[in-house]
Amino acid sequence: MPPAFFSKWTLLLARLGLTKADSQRLSALPLSQRLSVACCAAVALYLVTLISQQLSSPGAAVILLASMGASSVLLFALPNSPLAKPWSFLAGHFIPACIGLACSHLFTDLALMAAVTIALVLFSMYLFECMHPPGGATALVPVIASPQGLLPLDFLWYPVGLNMLVMLCVALLLNKWVLKRPILPAPTQAFDPVHRHHDAPPLKRLGVQAEDLMSALNSADTVLDIGEQDLELLYQQAQQRAFARQHPALLCGDIMSRDLIVVSPNSTLVEAWNLLQQHKIQLLPVVDANKKLLGVISLVDFLQEIPKSDYRTFSKYFSTFVFQLKDKKRLQRPVAELMRQQVVTTSEQQHIVALVPLLADLGLHHIPVINSQQQLTGMISQSDLIAALYQLQLQQGAAATVR
Repeated sequence: MPPAFFSKWTLLLARLGLTKADSQRLSALPLSQRLSVACCAAVALYLVTLISQQLSSPGAAVILLASMGASSVLLFALPNSPLAKPWSFLAGHFIPACIGLACSHLFTDLALMAAVTIALVLFSMYLFECMHPPGGATALVPVIASPQGLLPLDFLWYPVGLNMLVMLCVALLLNKWVLKRPILPAPTQAFDPVHRHHDAPPLKRLGVQAEDLMSALNSADTVLDIGEQDLELLYQQAQQRAFARQHPALLCGDIMSRDLIVVSPNSTLVEAWNLLQQHKIQLLPVVDANKKLLGVISLVDFLQEIPKSDYRTFSKYFSTFVFQLKDKKRLQRPVAELMRQQVVTTSEQQHIVALVPLLADLGLHHIPVINSQQQLTGMISQSDLIAALYQLQLQQGAAATVR
C-alpha cells in the first residue's frame, strides 16, 4: 500500500485516541498498580452498595447511583485530578441532584426536562468550581424516573447523600493505606520544607515558577484535567530527561568516590566518632562483611544523642558533645543502635540528573551508591555533583569557542 495510506491511517488512529503518541499511555503504569486500583474500586462499590442497602429506607426507589461507578474511576484511577477532589466529588453530585430533582417537578416534557437539567448542571459546576462529570448522570436519575413517578425530597439523602458519604470515606482510606497516595495532598509549599525558611527550594528559585504554571492553567479556555503540582512535577521530569538525553554519558558511577570509609554494625560509637573526626567527613556508611549497606551514621546522629537540657549555652553544649567521649559505657555501644536504616540510595548506572532534586531540595549531603545486591560501591556528595556540573559547563564553553 502507498505511504500516503499509512500516513492517513496513522493520523486517524491518533485522532480516535487509539495511539498515544501525544498523551500518557495507560499501559505504561505497572500491572500491579492497575490491579490494585481495580481491587480498591471493587471494594469501594461493594461497601457503598452494602451499606446503602442496610441504611436506606425499605421503600427507597433507588439504592445505588450508577454514577458512583464513574466516580470510582476518578477517585481511584485519577486521584490527583482536579475532578477527583473531595469538593468536586461532593458538590459535583449533590448540586446536580438538587437540579435534577427540581427540574423533574417543574417540567413535564422529558426531552426538555433532560436538556434544561444538563445545561443547569454544567453552568453550576463552572459557577461553584465543582466539575465532576459523573454528577451529570446523578442529575438525570430523577429525570429518567419521572415518567413512572416523581422522586421525593428524600432522594437527596437516600441514596445521594449516603452513597457520597460512604464512597468518599472508603476512597480516602483505600487511597491512603492501600494505594499510598492520598487524594488530599498537601498544598504547594510557600517555603523550603526541609530547611524551614521562606525562600523557595533551590530548584524552584530559577526557571518556571508556580505562579507561571497557574497563570498558564487559568489562561486556558477549557478545563484541563491536571493540577499545578502535577504540572510542575511533569515539567521538572521533562527537564531532567532532556538533560539526560543531551548528556547521556554522565552517570553516577563516573563521579562517585570509591575509596570509602565505612564501619560495621558492631563497631563502637567511639570508633565511628573517631573516623568522622580523622577523615573530616560527616557521614559513615554501615556495611556488613559482604559490603551490603545496612544504614548510615552521621554527625547529626551524634548530636541527637545530647540531652536537650544541655543546650542552654553553646559552651556547655560543645563541651558535652566533645567530652562525652569520656563516657566509655555510653560510647561503647554498637553503631547499630544509633544508625539510620532508611537511606536514599542510587546506582552506578543512574544518570546524575536524578541526584539534583535529592541533593538540592531534600537536604541530603551524601548519597550511597549500591549495586543490584544492595552492596555499597561508592558515595556521591554535593561537592561531587557540583564539580561534575562545573566540568560539563567548561566543556560546553570550550566546544562553543571552537565552533
